[in-house]
Amino acid sequence: MKRFVALYDLHYGFERKGGHRTPLHDLKALNVVMKFIKDFKPHVVILGGDMLDCAAISHHTKHKPGQTEGLRIRDDAQELSTLLIRPLERLLPKSKLVYIEGNHEKWLDDLVVDIPGLEGLIDPRTVLRLGRRWQWIPQGGAYKLGKLVFIHGDQVSGGEHAAKAATVAYEANVRFGHFHTHQTYTKTAAVDANGHTGVCVPCLCKKGPGYGGRRPNRWIQGFQWGYAGSGIFNDYTTVIINGKAYIGGKLYQ
Repeated sequence: MKRFVALYDLHYGFERKGGHRTPLHDLKALNVVMKFIKDFKPHVVILGGDMLDCAAISHHTKHKPGQTEGLRIRDDAQELSTLLIRPLERLLPKSKLVYIEGNHEKWLDDLVVDIPGLEGLIDPRTVLRLGRRWQWIPQGGAYKLGKLVFIHGDQVSGGEHAAKAATVAYEANVRFGHFHTHQTYTKTAAVDANGHTGVCVPCLCKKGPGYGGRRPNRWIQGFQWGYAGSGIFNDYTTVIINGKAYIGGKLYQ
């Protein structure tokens, strides 16, 4: 049996909002996660993608320098490494550490396509200083842990019904982020009484980014954790509200 924790969509970085540099990430939510990990001592930690926002080279702000003024990939990557990558390595010296590339980290790869001379300098693994401890899963790939399959989620369509779309597409117990919300879906076949479940895992970023224009959304904060054994698993979604969460009767904040 292995204990695991899966984190999605921290979007560490900043945006220009009202003329000011404001964070996209939520350190209170991250603090809840780190305190739980310290207690839970997982055998496997999965960073499920979009942990680094890369807003400075966003496709959405291309040729709009006023929206990227003061944003720096190097600074964001160093801070994310200091707050999350290095602490995980220290807290869990013998645990499996997995990083699934999200569509935001992929923007770094896309930039190399535009400017080949940058190859080797701005690879996500390089800027985050991911060493041999980390297993890197390229965008679109999957990490399997027993009966569970972890993906980033950008390869899933479905909109409001993303959990259903993922379950049907993968025919597996799939866990993913990308949509910044919480959904579950179950599909049981006539020849497989156990069926499959799809879970869309909440995000760890702020829920009201400036680019959303204050429109209503389905975003919610949280993370996934659980146990995976030989042919069996039990996993749980913990929702974080205002930087607080109860797990096993204990308040994390």
